[in-house]
Amino acid sequence: MMTLTNSWGNKTIFEAIESELPPQSTVYWLLISICAAIAWVVYITYYNSRVVGIVLTVIVNKFVKFGHVHIGE
Repeated sequence: MMTLTNSWGNKTIFEAIESELPPQSTVYWLLISICAAIAWVVYITYYNSRVVGIVLTVIVNKFVKFGHVHIGE
């Protein structure tokens, strides 16, 4: 039976990056900024899609005479 091990031991990926790259390194800050940008884009995309769905539902329902229109979830 073959066991797979990594060179990090019991460290998390963030602890491994910290130990490999000193905090003064520009690559370290580049990785942090990329992760923050990805998290921000995902958050804003999902938040805006929900808000736009609610607003469109309200606007469309003002013009619909019979029934109810639901946009979104």
